[in-house]
Amino acid sequence: MTQSHSSPTEAPTGVRGRYESFIWWTMDVVGVTGSVRAKVLMAVGIQFAVSVAQVAVPLYLSGTARVVTSAVLLLGAGLAFANTVLVVERDFVEPVTKLRAAATSIAEGDLVEDPPATDQRDEIGELVDAFAAMHHHLGVVAEQAEALADHNFDAPVLEETLPGRFGASLRRMTASLDRHIDRIEADRERSTLLNYLVSHDVPNVVNVLRGRLDLAQRRTDDPEVEEHLDIAEQQVDEIQDVCGVVGKLTRDGGVTSVDVADILRGEVSRVEDTFPDARVRADIPDGSCHVHGNELLNSVFRNLVTNGIEHNDADTPAVSVEVTRENETVVVRVADNGPGLDVEDSEAFFESRPVGSGLNIVHTAVRTFGGNVTVGASDAGGTEFVTELPRHGETAKPPEGDSVPVPQTD
Repeated sequence: MTQSHSSPTEAPTGVRGRYESFIWWTMDVVGVTGSVRAKVLMAVGIQFAVSVAQVAVPLYLSGTARVVTSAVLLLGAGLAFANTVLVVERDFVEPVTKLRAAATSIAEGDLVEDPPATDQRDEIGELVDAFAAMHHHLGVVAEQAEALADHNFDAPVLEETLPGRFGASLRRMTASLDRHIDRIEADRERSTLLNYLVSHDVPNVVNVLRGRLDLAQRRTDDPEVEEHLDIAEQQVDEIQDVCGVVGKLTRDGGVTSVDVADILRGEVSRVEDTFPDARVRADIPDGSCHVHGNELLNSVFRNLVTNGIEHNDADTPAVSVEVTRENETVVVRVADNGPGLDVEDSEAFFESRPVGSGLNIVHTAVRTFGGNVTVGASDAGGTEFVTELPRHGETAKPPEGDSVPVPQTD
C-alpha cells in the first residue's frame, strides 16, 4: 500500500491529477515538502493573505476593478481552502488512517498484511517508515518463536538480530536457550552412559556375585552363614531391580501402549494374596484402559497400592482403587484409611522425596509419560493419590523437551 504523490517526473492523468501535480511541485519549489507543519502553515498563510487582501480592496479600489479583484480573491480563497483540505487529506489523514488499520491488525495478532508505505519526506513519512521497521521486527520475532516452537534451532531466522533493548533481550534468551540445549545434550550423553552401565556392566557384576553366592551356599552347612548368604542374595536381587528401574528411566525413545486396567487388576490380586488381613476395594471398568507408558507403570501402581497397606496403622488396613476413563486421560485414584499425609502442595511434596524412593519413582515415571500425580486427603481420613495419564491414541501427548528422558519398551 504505497502512498504516492504526483510530481513532475510522473505522468498526471486528468485535470485533477495535473492540478495535484502542480500543487506538490509548488511545495517542492517553496521548500515545504519536508514538513507537514510547513505545508499547513503555507496553506493557512495563503488563506490569511487572501482575507487581508479582501479587507484592503474596498480601501483602495472601486467600481469594476473592485468587483473583479474581489472575485479573483474569492476564487483564490476557495482554491486555498481546497489546497489545505487536499494537503491534510493526502499527507496526513490517509497515511494515519492506514497506520491505524495496520496497528489494529497487529493488536489482533495479524502480521500477514504488509505495512503501509509512502514516499513522503516529512514527519508522517518518517512515522510510516518507523512503523514498517517495527512490523518487520515483530515478523522476525514471530518467525523465531515459530522456529523455537518447532524445535528448528538451526533456522536462519534465529541468526537475525534486532536493535535496542528488545533485541538484547532476545539475544540473551537465545544464548540461554543454547546453553540449555547444551546441558540437555550433556544430560542425554550421561543418561546414555548410565544406561549402558546399568544394562551391561552392572549386570555382569551381579551375575558374578550370584555365581559366587550360589557356590558359597552349596559349600556351607552353617545356618548362620546361610542366613547371611540369603540376605546377600536378596540385596543382589534389589540391585538388579534398581538397575531395571534406572534403565527404563534413562533409556531414550518413544513410549508404547499400556493397559492400566490390566496392571491394576494384577496389583489388587497380588496385594490380596500378600496381605490377607487387609481390605481391598477395586472399581476397575471392564475392558482395557490404554495409556502412554511401558512396564515402568507396574512399579508406579505397585508402590501406590502397596504403600496404602504397608504404611497403614489402622486395625484393618484398607485401600481402594478406582479407575475412570476421561475424554483424553485415564484417572487412577488410590486411597487408604491410614494416618494420612499433611500435604498442601503436591509438586513440592514429590520434589522433597529422596531420589530413588518409591514416591520419587512414581512422580518421575508419571511425568515421563506426560501425566500428573497429586496427593491429598482421602474420604476415609487417610491419603489419596490421583494419577492422570494421557490415553493412548488421544490428542493428549507426552511433553516434548522434558528434562526427564522418555523410556521405551525393551
